[in-house]
Amino acid sequence: MTPEEIKNTDFETFFQAVPQMKEVHHIKATGQEIYHVYKNDVVYVTRPEVKPESVQKKYPAILYVQGSAWLKQDQYKRLSAMADLARRGFVTAILQYRESNLATFPAQVQDAKTGIRFLRKHAEEYHIDVDNIFIMGDSSGGNTAFITAFTADMDCMDTGVYKEYSCKVNAVIDLYGVSCVKIKEDFPTTPNQGEPDSPEGKLIGGNNVYEHPELSVPVTCANYVEKATPIPPILMMHGTGDDTVSWRQSVRLYKKLREEEKDVTFYIMENAVHGDNAFWTTENLNIVDEFIKKHI
Repeated sequence: MTPEEIKNTDFETFFQAVPQMKEVHHIKATGQEIYHVYKNDVVYVTRPEVKPESVQKKYPAILYVQGSAWLKQDQYKRLSAMADLARRGFVTAILQYRESNLATFPAQVQDAKTGIRFLRKHAEEYHIDVDNIFIMGDSSGGNTAFITAFTADMDCMDTGVYKEYSCKVNAVIDLYGVSCVKIKEDFPTTPNQGEPDSPEGKLIGGNNVYEHPELSVPVTCANYVEKATPIPPILMMHGTGDDTVSWRQSVRLYKKLREEEKDVTFYIMENAVHGDNAFWTTENLNIVDEFIKKHI
């Protein structure tokens, strides 16, 4: 379909057509995928300090934003996946942002932009190639990654910290991300969806998302997608078995991105549930690896 045809197609018709589109990729989750469990700071012996030799080479960097319903994050949850990517030749960093109990939206986006600038500021220390920085997120972290990348050139959702450094990224990797908080059926099992005590309600200061569009609309990723506004290439993946954040959300954003002629690659993970181990297998990280290297 051309961008104009997509724009003139209603969402439900587009949603039904997406699985048959030749440019949309399919992966099947078997339910047998295995993911590692990380136990941090287990001391089994104490040795004299060993300092590595000086490293001269620079590496592309990935800033990963852990999903957590915008609440306190488990920074170690995907550490083994980040280690896998590090073995492939990337500097990997895991962002801790201010959770919604501490600061409301857009604090999470502000912290992600500061995190990117921090990596550039400390590029010599961490051997980072400042021209090749990427952002990756899952679930609510996908929302933060999207808006961070989409608004990097806009004078909004930012702070004065490290402003002498750019917060732009080469590309975005999103896994089962939240792209909109305003559509009830897109959160099949979210407790009190849209209410002040829901994850999205807490994100906007303990308010009802339907009654306060002035607060909830800015959380919608598609609002920042316009043909005339440059945004980096995007890799999206979502599972058809996701009953926490429906894959309809990714289809909505994919539709908008296609309408506005943006560079987007979409994988449908058949049967995969929210946070499924299938997203974190070596085979799936191969796809992420290839996508990133394509945009270096």
